[in-house]
Amino acid sequence: MNPSRSEGRSQPTPRERRVNRLSLWMGWGGGGVAGLAAVAVAIGRAQNIPVFNSLGAGVLAALPLFFAVMTVLSIRQMDEYGRQLHARAASIAFLVVMVLAGMLISLEAVLNFHTPPWVLYLAGMTVWGVAGCVLAARDGRGK
Repeated sequence: MNPSRSEGRSQPTPRERRVNRLSLWMGWGGGGVAGLAAVAVAIGRAQNIPVFNSLGAGVLAALPLFFAVMTVLSIRQMDEYGRQLHARAASIAFLVVMVLAGMLISLEAVLNFHTPPWVLYLAGMTVWGVAGCVLAARDGRGK
């Protein structure tokens, strides 16, 4: 048993620091880029500036690719526990999004409304993060 780990949570390892740095970059960087792209689209539509509208829409369309690349880079840096944790959290998020999508598809036809696709994406990413935190806390590895 590692003596530094017996007194609670010790300093993060270099691997954990790299993963945390990538995760932080993915969250704040991706969120910032998404915010700027959304503002560009809003300005483009409000002021009828096609360049802003096209640029913002292109960035928003490519944003999931950015998140996918950052997620793969982050998972490649993780230890075996981190990989298993994210796989379990992703499977829970997938199940929740599929149930949500099925319910919304049924309700849209009956109640005559439309759910924007970003709602499902946001729900999946949120459930993935929450499930990862809950699983880590349950396993005693939460920070």
